[in-house]
Amino acid sequence: MRDVLITERFLLRRFDSRDVDDLHAMFADPLTNTIGNGPFTSVDQTRDWIAGRERARAEHGCCWYGIRERAGRELLGNCGVFAGRTGPREPEIGYMVAAARRGEGIAYEAAAAVLAEALVGVPRVWATIRPHNTISLRIAGKLGFVERRSENDERGALVFLARDASDRPDGHGPQEGRAHCGN
Repeated sequence: MRDVLITERFLLRRFDSRDVDDLHAMFADPLTNTIGNGPFTSVDQTRDWIAGRERARAEHGCCWYGIRERAGRELLGNCGVFAGRTGPREPEIGYMVAAARRGEGIAYEAAAAVLAEALVGVPRVWATIRPHNTISLRIAGKLGFVERRSENDERGALVFLARDASDRPDGHGPQEGRAHCGN
């Protein structure tokens, strides 16, 4: 996956060590970081998270991006794909937007760009979402994800949704020629 993606309103740039402070502010905010194990309590957690994403990129080609307005510097959110529960050949997509900026279509626009990039060369991208997260379920639906199954894990119910490469809006299946998650 490419290091930078550009949408109509946003610049998505691969996270690296320069982003620790901005990303930590987002990850430490309990109103923003409501997934996984919740808010981070240490900047070292954020450093480790970025390092893990850099390792995943080196190993599998998966990429995670910071979302900023094209003309701005403020970190609005993050979005990317990761090996997750479904592995690098069929990666998962994830996104998080700062609580103060939700409702502006940021997650949808960023996720659409990341999804298009990820579907280059992989057969399918997954999203795993808790049933109570109706906003993320709605975003996934707008992106063309379809529920495939539900499972329970240590934190309860989890919905597995998938978007196949053959379901791309342009009617084409996977394309070759660019690095992608699953290489």
